[in-house]
Amino acid sequence: MPEKIRLAILGAGSIAGAHITGLKAHADQLECVALCDVSDANLKFRSDQLGTAPALFHDWRELFAKLGNQLDAVDICLPHHLHAPAILDAAAAGKHILCEKPMCLNLAEADQIAGAVAKAGIIYMSAHNQLFLPVVQEAKRMIVDGAIGALRHLRSQDCFTANPDWFRDKWRANVNLQGGGELIDTGYHPTYRLLYLAGSAVTGVRSSMNRFAMPIGGEDTACVQVRFANGALGEILTSWAFNNPHGTHQIHVVGDKGQLFGSNSELYFLPAGFNQPALCTLPAVETFAAELAHFADCIRTGQRPLHSVAEGRAVLDVILQAAADARGWDKA
Repeated sequence: MPEKIRLAILGAGSIAGAHITGLKAHADQLECVALCDVSDANLKFRSDQLGTAPALFHDWRELFAKLGNQLDAVDICLPHHLHAPAILDAAAAGKHILCEKPMCLNLAEADQIAGAVAKAGIIYMSAHNQLFLPVVQEAKRMIVDGAIGALRHLRSQDCFTANPDWFRDKWRANVNLQGGGELIDTGYHPTYRLLYLAGSAVTGVRSSMNRFAMPIGGEDTACVQVRFANGALGEILTSWAFNNPHGTHQIHVVGDKGQLFGSNSELYFLPAGFNQPALCTLPAVETFAAELAHFADCIRTGQRPLHSVAEGRAVLDVILQAAADARGWDKA
């Protein structure tokens, strides 16, 4: 392994900006040697953001063919429908992979990816950046340590009022390119947070969805209920049509010995029998930087990423089950 991990970013759209910011925070470990996008304007914009002179490509297959052993890994920031093809080609080229959510659009693709990654013997990491939120990491630690006892209920949410212009005539408005609506996009975050905190297999999914305001083919709001093998009940609320309900938090976990709830860097702990929660203010974390540092560590040490193929598939499975259940409501 070279002194720096040589990385190519596939897709130079909006989310690539956050990845580049995170990458630059670890310039001692990671070097972006190439960018790939169909848009020359995007390539120039992200090249300027990097402040270096990466090789520029319009086709990732050409990128793999030309760079060969000069490339160690890829960071996939493409539109959703291109994730599976890019992952499979990167695995075939023997490159380690960090991929934005969703991993792919269906379980058949997910199983193809699992086989390709195992055959190539590479690191695959699902880019679930909100796992690195301080409240999520500290809540997970306290749950594992037994601070709130046996889990009974978990809630995870991510709601905000989006700008309709973000979607009008864009790929996210097309359910075939997006893979659905809001739930498979922003809603992916509260879904993987919920599964991570529950630490248990999913045994059932119910949901209801609606499109209130956004000019898209899929839903802009979803309410999902999840049952876990450990008996806990889970709830996901996510929307582009309204903000988080007042007084609520990104996560709320209830056990038989207490509760944990909070957002970003503020975590509240309310033991059973107490009336006032204790607030713990945690050091802030830039989640994309933390995500990229973890990816680099996994490549160097061979350790399994916090979320890999199995977790990417599990999150997608919940979302697909939720979408199917919501369609059942529509037919009733």
